[in-house]
Amino acid sequence: ARLAENYGRPIATGENLFSHQDARNLLRYGGMRPDRDWLQFDCALSYGLVEYMRTLAVMKELGWSPCRVVPHGGHQMSLNIAAGLGLGGNESYPGVFQPFGGFADGIEVQGGRVGLPQIPGVGFEAKSALYKVMQELA
Repeated sequence: ARLAENYGRPIATGENLFSHQDARNLLRYGGMRPDRDWLQFDCALSYGLVEYMRTLAVMKELGWSPCRVVPHGGHQMSLNIAAGLGLGGNESYPGVFQPFGGFADGIEVQGGRVGLPQIPGVGFEAKSALYKVMQELA
């Protein structure tokens, strides 16, 4: 909270929080400012889509827009959740943390943006190298 009191520029954090309770504590006591700060909750670390939606509900209760959320994680699930829930963007690092990182097969970055594959699922299904690993584990 002291950092936010003394620093006028945007702050981004939240990537290591696991639940809507953690998010509530950050938003109540961390000094975060809904007009300029960014929240980077990682959907894989925070137990998936259902808990992510609980976190978004807490944010709404506390006056935060979903546009201030940019999911952390750099994987297809974060991108799909950001697009599906109308969030502010998605943190990605193509080519890193393979086979989990990056985008679906055949999806290219164009003008700083990416599209989504036209398939059902959370996005992993369109990454053939990752899907192969998951099939081997099943």
